[in-house]
Amino acid sequence: MSLNLLSMSSADLRNEIYSFAEKHPALEIKSDSLESGVASSHTQIANNSRFSDNTHYGTASANGSAASDNFQAALESNADEREPLTDHLLHQLNSMNLSEDEKSLCEKLIYNLDEKGFHILAPISFLKPDEPNQTGAFLKKCLSIVQNLDPAGCCTNNFLESLSVQAKISGLAPNLALFLLESQEHFAFLNPPQPQKIQKKITDYIAAQKKLKFNPDGEIQLSKDDITIEEIELSLDFIRRLDPYPARNFGTAQSHFIAPDVIVTRNSALAQQNDLEESGHIQQDSNDDESPEFTVTFAREFLPKLQISKEYTSLINSTELMDGDTSEQAERKKAELKFARNSVNEAKVFIESVLYRESTILKAAQEIVAAQAEFFRKGARFLAPLRQKDIAEKLGVHEATISRMANSKYLSCEWGIFPISYFFTNAVSSTKTSIKEEKQDSAENGTVSGETSSASTQNAPISKESVKYEIAAILEEHKNDKKALSDQKISDILAAKGIKVARRTVAKYRTELNINSSYER
Repeated sequence: MSLNLLSMSSADLRNEIYSFAEKHPALEIKSDSLESGVASSHTQIANNSRFSDNTHYGTASANGSAASDNFQAALESNADEREPLTDHLLHQLNSMNLSEDEKSLCEKLIYNLDEKGFHILAPISFLKPDEPNQTGAFLKKCLSIVQNLDPAGCCTNNFLESLSVQAKISGLAPNLALFLLESQEHFAFLNPPQPQKIQKKITDYIAAQKKLKFNPDGEIQLSKDDITIEEIELSLDFIRRLDPYPARNFGTAQSHFIAPDVIVTRNSALAQQNDLEESGHIQQDSNDDESPEFTVTFAREFLPKLQISKEYTSLINSTELMDGDTSEQAERKKAELKFARNSVNEAKVFIESVLYRESTILKAAQEIVAAQAEFFRKGARFLAPLRQKDIAEKLGVHEATISRMANSKYLSCEWGIFPISYFFTNAVSSTKTSIKEEKQDSAENGTVSGETSSASTQNAPISKESVKYEIAAILEEHKNDKKALSDQKISDILAAKGIKVARRTVAKYRTELNINSSYER
């Protein structure tokens, strides 16, 4: 389990956590910064699954499962060529005469819609509190603008609000239909959708409301003519013609957002001091008490916080056999105790596996940052050769563990967000000396650091990414030449800089950089 979770991306791990919590009631999701109301809903799921003696289990036949899998594969293999909902709505929005503030908020609302046309985040979160015109009335106006676009009923919270919006926009809705779509309580009158039963429920509801000293504000008032059997049937027909998911006829243009697993920050004071030291403006003064130059933190906020159910823990401690218990009661208590212990143990193992994943990623990231310090100081040009085997030896783990750790994980630093696998790169033969050796040579020759010659006497391997960076820089420098540089010429220029790369290797790296050949350029 530990190795399986280690190889997962953050998104896959989130799904695995929720899936595990649903199947193992002793594991509770304490909180989740990316989703509101998660803890209570999943706790409810867990509690409902306890000791369900009346649970009915069903299994599909082998042929049925195979047919289902084949059908699903056929659906997923076909490209969705329908127009995306976002493009469809934005095209209409751009043709409207709106203010800049209205257009900006409407665009945010459109990009905030899921595949059903409903809100992903609460719309109020897009208001700017520091601007006086960004009020609730302004938000309501922008919501109405998007809701009235085609298809009508998008930009709502759920299917019921969508139906209500569609009914109001049509202008043809019976008063009773508007009443039934007004709230979840009213909509429940339609279950079952039989006119006589609906009529009785509405009549009882109106009678109960009259006994109250106050009526709900803004609630649609019904007359006797509104709750006849004919009006109920007319309202049912009208509601059936509405679409609870107005966006389902459009394609999905999903954007995949990357959440970093590790965040690297640099101590600004130390960074400035090191830059001055390297430029020769100040003398190096080592201080063992200094804080580290780089801080590596694990991005925990992207994952839910887990805990063991207190209910199950107390159940283990309280389930004891009494002298008066019958054999049936005793057997039941034994079964409950066994079930509770197994659930708690499985939950503990899962939590420990999640913590192992976090610890391994964090330790490996710290070693990577230490090995690639020059990269984090100066950028991609200074990426050093590094093998997964090197990190595995430092951590005392198998190389396959580091491979799993690097799979689908991302690191964020001041230079951007990179896959962790990006920092593992092969060495390329070079005659360039290391930065440390250049400094020593400069001191011996009386030159200032940074003015050393590119000529060198000792081999210092550089990474493949550094070579690709050099190739891109050379081509950029000679882009205005009358004759485009050939791969052999690039190889010669690299050799003059102390980097030994064959012509075929230059061609390979140039292709990886999406740069055409000299003939095509």
